[in-house]
Amino acid sequence: MRWNGIYLNACGAVLGRGEETSVAVAEGRYDAAEAEADGFLSISVADDGPAVELAVEAADLTMGRATVEPGDVDLVVHSSCHHQGLDHFAPASYVQGRTIGGRAAAVEVKQYSNGGLAALEIAAAYLTARPKKSAALLTTSDVFALPAFDRYRSDKGVVFGDGGTALVLSRQGGVARLLSTAVISDGTYGAVYLGNKPFEDAPADGDGPVDLRARRDEYLLENGELLLKIVQSLTERQQESVSVALADAGLTAGDIDRWVLTNVGRTLDDVDFRSMFGIEDAKTTWEWGRRVGHIGAADQIAGLTHLLETGQVVPGDRVALCGIGMGFTYACAVVEILEQPRWEAAAS
Repeated sequence: MRWNGIYLNACGAVLGRGEETSVAVAEGRYDAAEAEADGFLSISVADDGPAVELAVEAADLTMGRATVEPGDVDLVVHSSCHHQGLDHFAPASYVQGRTIGGRAAAVEVKQYSNGGLAALEIAAAYLTARPKKSAALLTTSDVFALPAFDRYRSDKGVVFGDGGTALVLSRQGGVARLLSTAVISDGTYGAVYLGNKPFEDAPADGDGPVDLRARRDEYLLENGELLLKIVQSLTERQQESVSVALADAGLTAGDIDRWVLTNVGRTLDDVDFRSMFGIEDAKTTWEWGRRVGHIGAADQIAGLTHLLETGQVVPGDRVALCGIGMGFTYACAVVEILEQPRWEAAAS
């Protein structure tokens, strides 16, 4: 979708302390061979919960940077991957009540690692139908802690970090202009993250951390002949989301100055995808991402925040925010930097 008059007014991120992956290896919590292959140097770890409080902190930080008033916010969208602190409660309404208050519509988008970008497209469409003064507050938050989740072992090729983000989307200007978004989904091979166990009538209690590796192995044990098709599908759909977003923005890959990709390890790098768009490490946020880990639905907004806080983008630069989530979903948002804000480097 091509957007006109939709702006990223402000954004912010709140991360945990840095835990060096070498410490986790020495303590036997992270496989040494995997650590070497994936290249993560440290991970963002929040010592205090619940996760949703990180969204509250990020929202307060971002509203302090924004030029819109709380009363201008007509929509609050919260996204996450993991437990937010309590079963059976409404995180979006909680964030709203703890920050801007008011009577804006408060909704939750559950698209896992693609949640932040899915929320961005939904909010842009919402604002297009609203008066010019309208704004939206988008938040994410995740804490991947034991006993429910093992950040170093629950999945392979990715190590999970903790953090929260917020972004104010507005029709009144901001630090960047939203040029386009493309969000697509293809559930053909979504069962790869289901394994072969039946669905449960209630949340598992005391069965140990989530084991995404085991689910994937179970699926491939019975459907191993599909592996190449799955890999091909992931590459093609991710290429499609980026190609559509670029075309809608009237740009080519060569026009993109920086790429913010999902913070996954080197073993999950999609070489064909990178080759198609000429994506080199120097134009990505990998050197930042390998120090914070995969922070759930927050990678793209946190990565953009990092670029703005550290002055690595300047007015006129175009940035592509690219994501992929289980299920599978794919997304890309293209933004043009309008201002170089003087923000403290909280996400860095």
